[in-house]
Amino acid sequence: MMHCEIRFFATEDRDEIVLNKATEIAFESSFKEPVSKGRITLPRNIKLFNGNGETMAKPEEAFRKLFKRGDKVSISWGYNGISIKEFEGYITTVSADIPVVMEFEDEMFKIKRMPVNFSSPNITLQELLQTIIPGYEIDALEGTTLGSVRLPKTQVGPVLEKLQSDWGLYTYWKDGKVRSGKYYAVERTRTNVSYVDGKVVEKKEFIIDPDIDVFHLERNCVSTALNYKRKEDVKLKIKAVSTLPNGSKIEVDGIGDVDGDERQLTFYNVTDVKELEALAKIEYKRFKVDGFDGSFTAFGTPSVTHGMKCKLVSGLFKEREGIYYIESVRKSFGADGIRQEIQLGPKAYAE
Repeated sequence: MMHCEIRFFATEDRDEIVLNKATEIAFESSFKEPVSKGRITLPRNIKLFNGNGETMAKPEEAFRKLFKRGDKVSISWGYNGISIKEFEGYITTVSADIPVVMEFEDEMFKIKRMPVNFSSPNITLQELLQTIIPGYEIDALEGTTLGSVRLPKTQVGPVLEKLQSDWGLYTYWKDGKVRSGKYYAVERTRTNVSYVDGKVVEKKEFIIDPDIDVFHLERNCVSTALNYKRKEDVKLKIKAVSTLPNGSKIEVDGIGDVDGDERQLTFYNVTDVKELEALAKIEYKRFKVDGFDGSFTAFGTPSVTHGMKCKLVSGLFKEREGIYYIESVRKSFGADGIRQEIQLGPKAYAE
């Protein structure tokens, strides 16, 4: 049995309110979007009562008075009495019609409106975000120097857009932190050393995390929109751009297949063109592997978020099993049950 809990935190005007019914709840999150957002559709027959226990005649008007823009809300759901908090954020709009529809956004709702009036002759990504977003924990890509920045009379939202357009850095909210330039779970490796013919041979191998969530394509996936490609069918042309400490850029182009789909990769503080080209070739090999692309729809458990890894297994195609990063997730609760539409990112542990 599935269930949900919509918790509206107490405000100066009212006490905390908890609802356990909804016609539909849906939201989407991805590192490529600075703000995660969604909507709640309440049942048409939902009722509100006044202080005398009488049903209010126009609940849609009462809802607009009770729930206002900026009110904090959390959403949990699950099965058989076990709930997982799936979202926490703020109401952005409340409809004036029946059924009542509320739209909401995550913590970026508040952060993106913070005022910014700042300039620096040379600053790192971490320093910039700590300066313009005080009071929040920042987790930015290490060693990323932006060079000179000038941000007069603006807000955090436009600054984050500039980081994306000018430096290729996506910034988003996840797990209580503002994150920037970090998109996927860190791959852990170990180096095994052996001796072959009297010579030291080092081999790097990936440490497979034991708690990676597993999705069985024939058992706990509702539907799939996946396309399996052999590495010889993957056509890719890499353009690599490096942002230097002074803010200038160098680039190399045309790495890989001449007729391939172009993909731009961003690096930081790589000052030598040959080194940049070597890095681009490494990334080309990492993407040139057998594997799936596309998305699949799963039930509500295991609950996943973008940036995590998941393992796809199949009883029909054992050779196609693999571990992938998750690029985005659209989650929903409604008449069809709890669903997760999971968009795959690159394959993990590709050597």
